[in-house]
Amino acid sequence: MKKLDKNYTALSLLICILIPFVIPSKYFIEGMSRYKYGFPFPYITIYQNKPNSIWFGNNFFTGNAGLLINPLTFILNLIIIYLIMGFIVNKFKSRKVKPQ
Repeated sequence: MKKLDKNYTALSLLICILIPFVIPSKYFIEGMSRYKYGFPFPYITIYQNKPNSIWFGNNFFTGNAGLLINPLTFILNLIIIYLIMGFIVNKFKSRKVKPQ
């Protein structure tokens, strides 16, 4: 079994942390209204009484009705981004090295 690459792990962790700040959410009104953040699976949910903003910073720092952080989907996102980065890097490495 291969060891985890520390650089890929650190970069995928950084990407997972920054995604909510970069990708906006939409307003869900089923049940209690909320905004969901995270990609490919949402791992942060901010509950609101009335719509505020689609951006994470505005909703997090200006009054909300509740906050849910799901660590399992965060770890799943981390694994998915790590695997995608490893796949892309391996594809580029295999393209560079062509026997002649």
